[in-house]
Amino acid sequence: MFRLRSYRNQSRILQAATLVAGLLVGASHAAATGATDVSLSGLGMRVVERTSPPAGHVHYCAREPGACARYGQGAVILTQTSWQQLVTINSVINNSIAPKADGRVDQWSVYVSAGDCEDYALTKQRELLSRGWPSDALLVTTAYLPDGTYHAVLVVRTDRGEFVLDNLEPLILPWQKVKYRWNKRQAVGNPHIWQTIVGAPKARDGQSVARLRPALEP
Repeated sequence: MFRLRSYRNQSRILQAATLVAGLLVGASHAAATGATDVSLSGLGMRVVERTSPPAGHVHYCAREPGACARYGQGAVILTQTSWQQLVTINSVINNSIAPKADGRVDQWSVYVSAGDCEDYALTKQRELLSRGWPSDALLVTTAYLPDGTYHAVLVVRTDRGEFVLDNLEPLILPWQKVKYRWNKRQAVGNPHIWQTIVGAPKARDGQSVARLRPALEP
């Protein structure tokens, strides 16, 4: 459910910084002109039908129903202040939780000293909610890594597109730049509902979808 990586490619950091600077110039203009239309047309992930939520998330919401309620609406207008909040929270939480795989039971939790990918994503979501970010903009999302490992991240919806907060990556990147096979995510408007992301793996040649997933994925 997790992997460790080293990050020494300075050119990637420079490219990401340049990209973000360009995004924030446009966002600052929108905020200065009082723009409130945060349409994500063409910028966000495409989702289709409703699907089953991960069992770990169902149990998490049963234990902490307040954490799975809807707070606020819509995406977030990206400004220098909101971007810095994302960068700070992503970095602090990535460095405060030691990577540790769950046992036979996939337990989703927040504010743990050691945990796996869902624990990072949920803790980031909780921190941003506590700072007034709307739940519509903070969607726990699952995917498969290039080696087939099941993974979870937090996807943040903004007027400049959707960005990925990932415990495997120190940079916050647009979702299109993250080379995962996207699977499913929380629905906008109802944190309890999950939807399939366009392009998610499907069963082929009579093989069940369950067999395409690692054992820990519900």
